[in-house]
Amino acid sequence: MQKTTRQYKDTFFRTLFGINETFLELYNAVSGNHILADTNITLYPPNPILARFNDLAACIGYQLIVFFEHQSTISMNMPIRILPYAIDTLYSYIIDMNKLYGSKLVKIPAPKFYVLYNGVQRLERRILRLSDSFIINDGEPALELTVIIIDINYNSGEAALARSTTLNGYSYLVAEIRRNLSAGMTRDAAISAAIDRCINQGILQEFLSNNYGEVIKMLNYEYNAEAERKVLWQEGMQEGIQKGIQGIDLIVKLQHEGLSLEEAVVEAKKTLS
Repeated sequence: MQKTTRQYKDTFFRTLFGINETFLELYNAVSGNHILADTNITLYPPNPILARFNDLAACIGYQLIVFFEHQSTISMNMPIRILPYAIDTLYSYIIDMNKLYGSKLVKIPAPKFYVLYNGVQRLERRILRLSDSFIINDGEPALELTVIIIDINYNSGEAALARSTTLNGYSYLVAEIRRNLSAGMTRDAAISAAIDRCINQGILQEFLSNNYGEVIKMLNYEYNAEAERKVLWQEGMQEGIQKGIQGIDLIVKLQHEGLSLEEAVVEAKKTLS
């Protein structure tokens, strides 16, 4: 495999699957299709709208295939979060805006969205729908977006892992890093040891050997970013809890001063805003 020239602040996932050959392998694995290697593929750059995801998007023939690699708990709001991404990708790279206001119908590739989940909690393959969020959902929805959630954890039993040696190798490497961290290794040591083990066992051997130092930098950057997000989330939770306690105390105090519950809530919101 040709040595990548991507910067380490890109992600390992995008670097590994961000070429035509492995992107097509990944799509065939998760979809169960057998699209041939000579099919026209156009890869698009990562989209900043969903910064917490490692996204990959490409047109394969007449389909727009979008993958998101995600390491946290899956949210039921994924379709809502992906909706602006889909529109931005279509408008930025696919739709000719000069033709959009003409009388002739503008054709677009059929989109498919996959979230490749490798968080700690195990999941079964499932489909989330935008229409599940609608307050009123009667009949055929006027707007729909479906997201296929796939658990790519190593030994999860997901069929896509057996169909793609690259995806299986990626999942194995992530599992090895986690195992090393659980054994008490530092992050640097855990990543290096996992890469060495993969190379010795012939897993992603050529790619990891040719890009050894760069892969370590990318994985270190990703784990740093993930740890930072967790800290920020925890701080936000603690701040929210603290404000909630302050709000309850203030409401009780205002009620003791003669305000009704409704009046106390309104006044507390003003005070704490």
